[in-house]
Amino acid sequence: MRLTRPDYEAVYEFLAGVDDLTTDEAYPADLLGRLRSLVPSDEASYQVLDVEDRRFMDQDPADPVDEEELYWTVGPCPITDYRLRTGDLSAIRMSDVTGRQRYHDSPFYREYFLPVGYDHVLDLGLSADRRRYRSLVLIRGRDRADFTERDRAVLELLRPHLRAREARAELRHRARDDDGAVESDATYAPIILTAREREILRLVREGKTNTEIAGELWVSPGTVKKHLEHAYEKLGVASRAAAALAAQAGLAP
Repeated sequence: MRLTRPDYEAVYEFLAGVDDLTTDEAYPADLLGRLRSLVPSDEASYQVLDVEDRRFMDQDPADPVDEEELYWTVGPCPITDYRLRTGDLSAIRMSDVTGRQRYHDSPFYREYFLPVGYDHVLDLGLSADRRRYRSLVLIRGRDRADFTERDRAVLELLRPHLRAREARAELRHRARDDDGAVESDATYAPIILTAREREILRLVREGKTNTEIAGELWVSPGTVKKHLEHAYEKLGVASRAAAALAAQAGLAP
């Protein structure tokens, strides 16, 4: 998906606005509200799920909420299930992982989303492992159209900037802690690419194939592929297009 100049201007204005937010949180309410305007949606939230213990990380386990209990009874969400099976963290819609009829027939939709009028979901994976899953979730109601490829591309474009906010939030926590230690639940993993990974991503952005990149760098195509796989894992993407988009956002020169 090729974004337009107005799209890039909107992303720039969004980033300029959220950079002025003075908060210790990486994803404060003001950021989520601005995100709802950038990618039109009815709801926007940052979620951290403890998959093994089946709970929301910001929920006190001693004080369960009916909504949380219902989520784990009929869920998890098909997108969360897809992430945990594949490790793919790219921006993805509910309609990308399950057929519409199958989704509407599922207990998750009928019992969790339908009663509150929710339908379409766009989710940006931030991390996924067997224990914990983090993501940004955008939701639209039943009376609205599904998220578009433009919406996916915009959300993916934000990834390196969101990760930078996470890194700054962690740094603030460390700076304010007496011994520099931070509880693991509060840490975010910054993206650190090697010089070779950045170089290969630059060539990917130029539209070159693995064979062409290998010839230019005097390495084998298999070596190029391995570097790309490592970069994909660090960036939380699963394709050349998504990696090129991250590079275009300024993550790689």
